[in-house]
Amino acid sequence: DPVSFEFYTPEEGSSVKIGPQQREVPLPRIPLPVARDEEREGPPSEDILGQGIYDYLRQFPDCALNEQYALILRDAFPHYLSDLASQIVMLDYKEVDAPYIRRQISYMKILLLLDPDNAGLLHQLGTACMEVGLSFSQLDNVRNDFLKALGYFQRAIKVAVPDTATLNCLAQINYWLGDYPSCSRLWQQVHDNLDEGLVKDIIREKIERIETGSVPDYPLVDDLEAVGQALVLYGSKDYSQALQIMETLEEQGHLLEEFPMPEFHYLLGLCREKVGDI
Repeated sequence: DPVSFEFYTPEEGSSVKIGPQQREVPLPRIPLPVARDEEREGPPSEDILGQGIYDYLRQFPDCALNEQYALILRDAFPHYLSDLASQIVMLDYKEVDAPYIRRQISYMKILLLLDPDNAGLLHQLGTACMEVGLSFSQLDNVRNDFLKALGYFQRAIKVAVPDTATLNCLAQINYWLGDYPSCSRLWQQVHDNLDEGLVKDIIREKIERIETGSVPDYPLVDDLEAVGQALVLYGSKDYSQALQIMETLEEQGHLLEEFPMPEFHYLLGLCREKVGDI
C-alpha cells in the first residue's frame, strides 16, 4: 500500500552505525524520506530512517535523489537490498499479473542504480517491460512500455558483448514499433550467430518477410494501443465505440496474425453482447 512520507534532513556530521563493530556511515545533508508519523518527536531513529528510504525508493524509483538514496541503502542498510533481491527472485518464480511485474520492474531499477552497466539486469528490465506491455489489461500503455524496453535493450548491448537473446528482443521491439530496417539488421546478427536448426529457420523467415514487404505498413503497436483504447471504452460503458474499434482490427487482420490472443475474441464477444448482437 502507498505510504505517506515526510522529509528529514540530517544535521552536519550525522551518521548511522552498522554491523557488530558499529561502523559509522555518514549521512549526506539531503532530504531523506521517512513515513509520516504525527506522534513522532525529534529526529527519526536509524530503523525508521532505513525503512523510510527503502519504502520510498520502492514506490518512486525514478525520484530526483534516487542514486543517493540507493547508495545510503547499500552502505548503511544493506539488509534491505538483500530483501529486495529475494523479492525479485520470488516474483520470477510466480505466476503474477501486471501490477506485480511493475513492482518487480521498480525493484530492479533500484538495483540498477547501484550497477548501471549490468547487462544481465538491463536485459531483465527490458523483458519485464515487454511482458507487462503485452498484458491485455495494460495495452493502453503499451507504447510507453515498449519504448522503455527498447531503451534497456539498447543500453545492454552498449555495455557488453551483445548476446543473441538481447539482440532478438531488441529486434522484436523494433518490429512492433515499425522500424523494419533496424529489426532486419538485428535479426541478421542473430541469424549469423545461431547453429543450423528450427530457430535459425524462423529468424530467416522473419528477415525474408521484411525484405519482401510482407509486413504491416504501419507499426503494430498502433493496433495494440487500439485494443487498449477499446478496453477503456468498454470499461466506461461506451460499448458501440469499443465494438467499432474491435471489428476494424478483426477485419484488418494484422494484429491477430501476429498476436493470436484469446482475450481479443473474448472482448469482441462482450462488446457484441452489450450492443445486442447476440
